[in-house]
Amino acid sequence: MPPANKILARDVWRKFKKLSATNALCLKCHKVYSYRSGIYNLSKHLRNRHPHEDPPSNSRLQYKNAARIGIDLGTTFSLAAIYKRGKSEIISNKDGEKSTPSFIFYSPSDTTVSVGSTAEDRGLSHAENFLFDMKRIIGRKYDDVYVQKIKTSNQHFFKIVEGSQGETLIELQHNKTVIRKKPEEICSEILRYLKSCASEYLGGLVKEAVISVPAYFSNAQKKATISAAQAAGLKVLTLITEPVAAAINYTENHKVKLGTFLVFDFGGGTLDISIIKVNGQSLEVKAVEGDCFLGGRDIDDILFNHFLRIVADQFPREPNYMDRRLCNRIRTHCIQLKKKLSSELSYEITLFSAGPLQRDILFEMTRREFEQKAQTIFDRALRLVDKCLHDANISKGSITDVILVGGSSRIPKIRTMLKTHFGAGKIRTNISADEAVALGASHFATFFNTESSHYSTYKVTEATPLSLGLAFNKGFMEIIIRKNSTIPAKNSLTCVTSENNQTECSFEIFEGERKNCKYNNLLGSFEITDLPPGRAGEVEFEVTFMLNNNGILEVESRVVSTGVSQKLAVTLGDYGLCDRQVRQRIKSAEQNRREDDLFENFVTYLWDKETKCNHIMFDLKLIEDERERAFVKTECEHFLAYIESITYENMDLLKNRYQTFTNNIEGIVSNAMNINLGNLIRPVPRHQPTPPAAPQRRPQRKM
Repeated sequence: MPPANKILARDVWRKFKKLSATNALCLKCHKVYSYRSGIYNLSKHLRNRHPHEDPPSNSRLQYKNAARIGIDLGTTFSLAAIYKRGKSEIISNKDGEKSTPSFIFYSPSDTTVSVGSTAEDRGLSHAENFLFDMKRIIGRKYDDVYVQKIKTSNQHFFKIVEGSQGETLIELQHNKTVIRKKPEEICSEILRYLKSCASEYLGGLVKEAVISVPAYFSNAQKKATISAAQAAGLKVLTLITEPVAAAINYTENHKVKLGTFLVFDFGGGTLDISIIKVNGQSLEVKAVEGDCFLGGRDIDDILFNHFLRIVADQFPREPNYMDRRLCNRIRTHCIQLKKKLSSELSYEITLFSAGPLQRDILFEMTRREFEQKAQTIFDRALRLVDKCLHDANISKGSITDVILVGGSSRIPKIRTMLKTHFGAGKIRTNISADEAVALGASHFATFFNTESSHYSTYKVTEATPLSLGLAFNKGFMEIIIRKNSTIPAKNSLTCVTSENNQTECSFEIFEGERKNCKYNNLLGSFEITDLPPGRAGEVEFEVTFMLNNNGILEVESRVVSTGVSQKLAVTLGDYGLCDRQVRQRIKSAEQNRREDDLFENFVTYLWDKETKCNHIMFDLKLIEDERERAFVKTECEHFLAYIESITYENMDLLKNRYQTFTNNIEGIVSNAMNINLGNLIRPVPRHQPTPPAAPQRRPQRKM
């Protein structure tokens, strides 16, 4: 026998115990297998059932350098995948399963940390140490509405507390000590487990990974995900959005190189929708929509609350019948019922020995009843589809492929609604709904070029979920990079000074869709110094926004006349909105469009009148009479002070005050200066409000 075969045989026999001359017992699953025709059957069993165990040495030698994996860190399940032999494959966990439940359990009595189904089993006895849904709260502040929703839920028994910086912390007892952990620290346990499984399978330490995240994850949530990976000892090559990863897997499997995809990723905790234009090796994200609190888990909640009332009816005189273990049993039955109703028209399941009277309670439901109860979830999902199409400015007829990803996309009602919406011929179900994201991420990881930090097989471009811009006078938002712009993005805006002889100014950077910045999210502030003196509106400077793939916004200012420039780097993850706030900003902009238009008209009128007043102040020396010059100066100062405090609701008051102002000075000014107090001949400038912490002079937009 050649040496390589001897090594292979030795590796196989380490996993078996000989029972006879023809049979052997697998030490992992304790099943008996025949090796009458040699060890081929035993080797095949190891490859199929226990791929996480030490692979044959020749395989180990072949893949010892394959240290890059793709990870789908899901709300309910997580997967790892590796690209080899020209295709991607899922790495089984230590239980021989392809998917690992996103459950974590910290032992209260020792240092043991369990992940997956083991954590779920141990959580039955210590529910307060059984942690799940961490993906829903990672990167969120304690006062976030969804953190509070989980905190007050009757299905989450772990304790959520507030940290010293307003961060979300989980408090529990571990190793006989009360500890506090961030959600990203807890998520790192899942990533560490997947890394361990992959390292065992590949026969070498895995160090690098591409991790998928929801398309609508905020930059703060993305940053927290990277922190979780680093805590697990993984270097994140890059993050990839889940719909893009699924699209890569679809194009690789079906060799589709041209079309406009709508990826509908409906998982356990999130709904991600992306419109992706594919042209050869180019994948361009045209628009993204989603909801990090819309998924199969929310359907489970509806069923749970329904059957909870049924259980309560069985114990009308037992106020303390419900305990944590019974809650977990009800939830498990609801999940099983939901899955069965995707293939059965009706289903029933029995909850045995429930409550203090140990009653058997029948849970039964038809598919029609299920669809009626979950209709609000389905309607929300379809509205997001329409919103994504609208943002991308693409009609339903332009979509060539609707790719269904995520376990919840198997629900028949979802598929029926999408078929009605787009046509049955466009719905693509010939893809592994549960594995597509991890498989696409592994393909992405294998061909990712670390030296140039880009993907060398496909050119993938993402889109920004919110507009970025500057705040001008009265908080008017002037957009520089618009929502759904292709990342990386770059754009510039020319501004002018708002006061006479202004040598410095400051402005604030916002993200959002409202025209009034008080409804948008502040990202940071920026100052420009050493401006050359001059008349208000005549000194120009250019502000340029550059947004890169890592969520870093670089802001550069350049004085046009001198060429002097300054730069500022704003990390969006430090200030970013959560997905709920993003959706509220967009929805608010749509609902308050009329109010925003009134606000813009007010600000435009105010800019016009303030600039006229500044021009008069600059040319006061042209008024020869000293008393008249002093009178005009006083009137201008009073008017400028008045407009500082007025709001857009008082447009009529502003017009009346300006009319009084012009009546008082028009005779003097018209004789001494060439200024039209009615309409400006030059372009209308736009101003920026003074930052409260640093009251500098303000810039204005050049029109």
